Amino acid sequence: MSEDARDCVFCAIVAGDAPAHVIDDDDLTLTFLDIAPLTPGHSLVIPKVHTDDFWSVDADTAVAVMRTARRVADRLRVVLEPDGLNLLQATRAAGFQTVFHLHLHVIPRWTDDTMTLPDWPQPPAPPAELAAMAHRLVS
Repeated sequence: MSEDARDCVFCAIVAGDAPAHVIDDDDLTLTFLDIAPLTPGHSLVIPKVHTDDFWSVDADTAVAVMRTARRVADRLRVVLEPDGLNLLQATRAAGFQTVFHLHLHVIPRWTDDTMTLPDWPQPPAPPAELAAMAHRLVS
């Protein structure tokens, strides 16, 4: 086990060594309620194998996380009847990641909830700037 995994609270949850309110569990993923929920039902989907972040995850594990997120989102929709949903994934400190084990937030949303997105929306970028970026990313 890597040093990162030994010190990882999410790995401890997977191992049963730390408490969590688990709402979904399969061979590859575990989902539990966020301890500081932005809205009721705010859940975290994690791979059971320690993976630092989205840039570190293999494609099969990423697919498993997304498949579980879909299953959890469907359950939240039926049980809680939210008006919408956010999926939020943060990679590395600059991307606001605070627990360095890949996790996907599944956040039910209601029209009158208090959650806001920081610094969004932005004004549209100039078309030439968008074209130049698209060229860089396609090439």
